[in-house]
Amino acid sequence: MSLRKLAVLFASIAVSTAMLGCVLTIAIWPGEAKLTAPLFCEDPYNQPMVVSDTFVDSEGTGTNFTLYCVGDRGEFTDEGFLLPWLAVWAAHTLIVFVLALLIAAATRRRPEISDTESVI
Repeated sequence: MSLRKLAVLFASIAVSTAMLGCVLTIAIWPGEAKLTAPLFCEDPYNQPMVVSDTFVDSEGTGTNFTLYCVGDRGEFTDEGFLLPWLAVWAAHTLIVFVLALLIAAATRRRPEISDTESVI
């Protein structure tokens, strides 16, 4: 597979997983955000907690998700939404890209040898 094809494949996968991540954020975000805790939560704030804040304004109802790292005594740090979401997006992109490469390698056609050709 050429470098150009790999770049196009990776770019299309990155865009697709970003769109999927935007759509599925409400459904799977809290569980996946906790998986990013080792990247963002440091001692003594080592317990991840995802909090959803729902609000209503003139444009309708909205929900914000925030990753907090909580310590043993209730102290916490606010890790926000964007960096954990970017980490999850990068992981999704990498997983789908590797799967696409494996599928491409498995389905790659090998040249067939006809009966009239000799094999050395």
